[in-house]
Amino acid sequence: MSLITLLISFAFLMVIGTPIAFAMGISSFLVLFSSGIVPLVVIPQRIIIALDSFPLLAVPLFVLTGEIMNVTGITTRLIDLANALIGHVAGGLSYVNVLASMFFAGVSGSSTADAAGIGRILVPAMINEGYDEDISLSVTAASATIGPIIPPSITMVIYSSMTGLSIGRLFLAGIIPGILFGISQMIVCWCYTIKRHYPQKKRKSIKEVQQAFVGAILPLFTPIIVLFGIVGGMFTATEAGAIAVVYSLILGVLYKKITIKGIYDALLETGLRSSIVLLIIAFSSIFGWILAIEQFPLVIVNYLTLISSDPTIIYLLIILGFLIVGMFLEGLAAMIILVPALVPIASRFGFEPLHFALIIILCLAIGGITPPVGILLFTTCGVNNLPLKKVGNIIWVFAFAMLLVVLLVTFFPSLITFIPNKFM
Repeated sequence: MSLITLLISFAFLMVIGTPIAFAMGISSFLVLFSSGIVPLVVIPQRIIIALDSFPLLAVPLFVLTGEIMNVTGITTRLIDLANALIGHVAGGLSYVNVLASMFFAGVSGSSTADAAGIGRILVPAMINEGYDEDISLSVTAASATIGPIIPPSITMVIYSSMTGLSIGRLFLAGIIPGILFGISQMIVCWCYTIKRHYPQKKRKSIKEVQQAFVGAILPLFTPIIVLFGIVGGMFTATEAGAIAVVYSLILGVLYKKITIKGIYDALLETGLRSSIVLLIIAFSSIFGWILAIEQFPLVIVNYLTLISSDPTIIYLLIILGFLIVGMFLEGLAAMIILVPALVPIASRFGFEPLHFALIIILCLAIGGITPPVGILLFTTCGVNNLPLKKVGNIIWVFAFAMLLVVLLVTFFPSLITFIPNKFM
């Protein structure tokens, strides 16, 4: 088998627009078929091995939780709370966008669900109140990156299933970086508010704030139930996902917003989103298996050690590599392909596994908004029927602000490890 053939065929398929999952599957098939050394029956075997995982059941369950909260109007309640808290300041709706995404991240665990749910409500609202289209779309896409960082997180569930890291520790480790991501995005919003003189609304009354809080308090218990249940050892991540689904359904009934059509739409959207994720996991398992056979991790180690033997330089090179890869590959696929190759390198250079995991997740989150792929940009523009060119260059300012957070937590690891070490 040839590593060069695999990478070239994969790159070619990506360039001509083949979906990432099929690009990995076709390139893997071509290598196995042309070599003739390994029987093709290994393909379905690897797919079954990759998907035959109890923790992966959490993926569709958390996706379904987010979709139910979208169709039952719970997302609107979270936005109303954010608006009541900070909507009155100049440029308030941009801050509301970020804060609402932080709230929703603790419910869905999915960046695309965040971009779709928040985006279809707040982007039109921002544009109608005089915000430019570029800032409206950019802040929505950028804030959606918090989805896989603040627990629960579908990305962390998959990372845990790949590496054996404690899902509870991963969830706890994402709290401070997720908050820092939100703060960095609000700083960018503040700068553009001053520059463009965005409007200021009347402050909500104490009664209105109380009403908004009461309306959102029950949905905000979702991450608390999930997080403390997992950390306390009461249930697994998969069981937490099932509990979150039931809880969201109860809220839908309680708020009298649930309908048969709403449930059908939520299930349909969950099936579509989950199938994409599982297809990527299935085909990337074959792709990654071939990379392992071809000793791809050893190739990376040799190249990195040629450049430097300093662990800090190696760490920065890995961060740079993930930022570049994230521009061209969907984050989940990049993680599944590269993490098995890089974990041994992290061990060799003495990187703390939990810290290393969060750095990778943060870098790939940034990749969700960086062109030319930028899946969150496509999602945000798609739900609002706006062309991608409307995003403009502001998205790079958000990406740079988030990169500063990545560098901050890289050089101050306790920002990631403090909470997990405190509670577990």
